[in-house]
Amino acid sequence: MSIQHAPRGHSDARALPRDFTRYLVAAVAAKWGFNIAKVAIPLVAITSLGAGPGAAGALAAAGTAPFLLLGLPAGAWLDRVARRPVMIAMDLARFALIGSVPVAAAFSALTMTQLWVVVFLNGVATVFFDVAMQSHLPDLVGGGDGRRLIAANGRLGIVEQMALVGAPALAGWLVGLSTASAVLIATALGYLWSALWIRRIQRPEPRQVEVVRRSLAAEVREGLSFVRHNRTLRAIAVAGALVNFATAGTVAMLPLILVQELHWTESQLGLFLGAGGTGGLLGALYGERLSRMLGAGRSVLVIGLVIAPVSFVLPLVGQAVPGPAAALAWAIVIFKVGFDSVVLMSFRQHVTPPRLLGRVNGTLRVMFSGALTLGAAAAAFVGDLSGPRAATWVACAALALVWVPILRSPMRRQTLDGS
Repeated sequence: MSIQHAPRGHSDARALPRDFTRYLVAAVAAKWGFNIAKVAIPLVAITSLGAGPGAAGALAAAGTAPFLLLGLPAGAWLDRVARRPVMIAMDLARFALIGSVPVAAAFSALTMTQLWVVVFLNGVATVFFDVAMQSHLPDLVGGGDGRRLIAANGRLGIVEQMALVGAPALAGWLVGLSTASAVLIATALGYLWSALWIRRIQRPEPRQVEVVRRSLAAEVREGLSFVRHNRTLRAIAVAGALVNFATAGTVAMLPLILVQELHWTESQLGLFLGAGGTGGLLGALYGERLSRMLGAGRSVLVIGLVIAPVSFVLPLVGQAVPGPAAALAWAIVIFKVGFDSVVLMSFRQHVTPPRLLGRVNGTLRVMFSGALTLGAAAAAFVGDLSGPRAATWVACAALALVWVPILRSPMRRQTLDGS
């Protein structure tokens, strides 16, 4: 698929199909459910089983490990099969897994082993669901029409950013009103709701092109090779990894700077981080509009250039930079995260042949998850050696370079106009 290089004039994107509304309702239930469960399950472990820091850390690791372990083979397998039945199956699996926790708690049979298994398998199901969902969207709205893709991803980006910002707070509030087990029952039912809406999608799913069936490893290598040799995808991979490396390191160090060094309260820290959530939501809201005004590729480059100087404000919080100015800088940084979820996602769906979408999405998911892990680990290492501000400088230096791979790729001249 080619990306056209040109035009400045844009009309409104064609109306999205009704089936996309069904798809979006399913996404709301699934993404909010996943983020609520991330809060509610550890609360069950703490309140019902007396879990300490080690057990809570092991739960978090069990939930993230599948994204690194299974992204590549999941993407390759999903290029062989119809994706919509996989999404339904994964929703039903998560319904059963999350629902098993309050059932076991009601019979006083809940154990930490069960929670670890539930969190790990829920992560496995989420890997397959998310890669299938990303890969199915072009089939649903027309992958050759870049403006439809960016409109659809704009709506999905809003859902995702709202879930990231609102779901943890909602989970805490609901647990305070009732119990963590009751919240998990509602979460499990949300996955069932998601499956029902996916089941209601009417448009037939395109049949996978018949190809010579090779080993899964060979197909994984083909996906890796395609990302490596496609200049647009390579730029997306490097830029996305830089953003994830930087934000993971910064988020790890900010509480140390703000609470331990500057003696902010937890509420002030929450407001600071909440500014980032607001920025991410605005990025998703305005991603489509900015890409239309500037041209999709040019908008990615411009926002990367804006981020470069803004990122260096963060390590100076409480010194040369007052707290409110640093919070605004953080909002601008996370604005890019929300913007990328719309525009860069549309680029990668548009330039990737349908038969490779699963593998490309799986490959990038592994790279981005690995960058998050590496960013947090690098911040911990540098922070132990030289302090949290030094670690934040390292993270923000990576963020300041995010425009470089875009400048060096054809993306800077590309738009997502399509027939």
